[in-house]
Amino acid sequence: MKYLICIFIAFSTFSCESQIKNEDIFTLSISPAIDQSNTENQKIIQILSNFLETKNTSLTQNQNWLESDFEKYIYPYKDIFKIERSKHGENYFKPTLMEIIKASENKKILKIGFVGTNTETEETTIIAIYNIVATRVETDWKLQRAIEFQTKDWTKINKESITYYLPERKRPNEKEMEMQKKDIEFICDFFNTNSIDIIYYSCDTPKQLFETKGFDYLPNMYFSETGGMVDYGNIIYSGNNSEYYTHEIVHIYTKKLFPSIQPILNEGIATYIGGSGKNNYDWHREKFKVYLNESEVEIANHLQPYERFYIDNETPIPYMIGALICERTLRKYGKEGLMNLLGSEKELWDNLNDYGLTKENLTNEIKTTANTVYN
Repeated sequence: MKYLICIFIAFSTFSCESQIKNEDIFTLSISPAIDQSNTENQKIIQILSNFLETKNTSLTQNQNWLESDFEKYIYPYKDIFKIERSKHGENYFKPTLMEIIKASENKKILKIGFVGTNTETEETTIIAIYNIVATRVETDWKLQRAIEFQTKDWTKINKESITYYLPERKRPNEKEMEMQKKDIEFICDFFNTNSIDIIYYSCDTPKQLFETKGFDYLPNMYFSETGGMVDYGNIIYSGNNSEYYTHEIVHIYTKKLFPSIQPILNEGIATYIGGSGKNNYDWHREKFKVYLNESEVEIANHLQPYERFYIDNETPIPYMIGALICERTLRKYGKEGLMNLLGSEKELWDNLNDYGLTKENLTNEIKTTANTVYN
């Protein structure tokens, strides 16, 4: 709480300082801590201003951003794309350049806060504090993701198709790396495909995960004690203090093999193969079976995979619904049927109807599958 109070005080000071404005698009406030008489700072501020003014028009190109970032990360500033949006308006969260910190002769760290003020209640909300690197390119400056700077002292380990990055002082878990290697072999065999080169950031916690991506603050950093995500460029972020995260790795393969896969099936097949969190599918399946037999849940109402609906804050119910749909399809229609289900471009219910699932019978079919013991 003390930290957040300090941030609010800082931002109340910034609001009185100089601003670069385009009233219809955004207002960039500049902290009084920044020397605006410095020629290099002036160039960097202008580049940042140009970027913020144009970033929401495209994720695939921006002349103010380093071109090589698009090749490596595909959508390098996706984390702050349209971050200004709120129910209060398109440009509610205004950017403030808090600091310009020298990292080297050719790199500077830009700390940007996004803050909204409700004009009716005068309440102030911080949505994010985000770091971007300004890199000197000949006589000019370009912007780039902060992840390489954030992990410059991390240990790099190559293991077959995975390149691991581990925080300082963290010892690699060789047993987990070997387990992950075997799971990737299973995934390739299951989908009849070749291995994909993957970059894996093995973070200790979700908080460190978001810091690795460039955030000093984001509410999501504190939602859970475990978790992870997959990103464009075949990148895995694990916040589980682990070198083993098959669930997220499955997503990299499904994204390539089934571009049109519906989200509930995408999370379902990843859970079926890789479990969820720190537990495997069989563990979650048993918990879900007990839950189904003791509740009156209507399965068709819970097909949004990112609904926060858990058993004991461990087993995500939508993920398990998707997993049991995949299991049922595999057992009734074989591998070919499952691959067709995952790869279908049909609307979800039209797709499920082809495999005997309707809104009316889905609950019973899922319960039946969960309660069936297979050899």
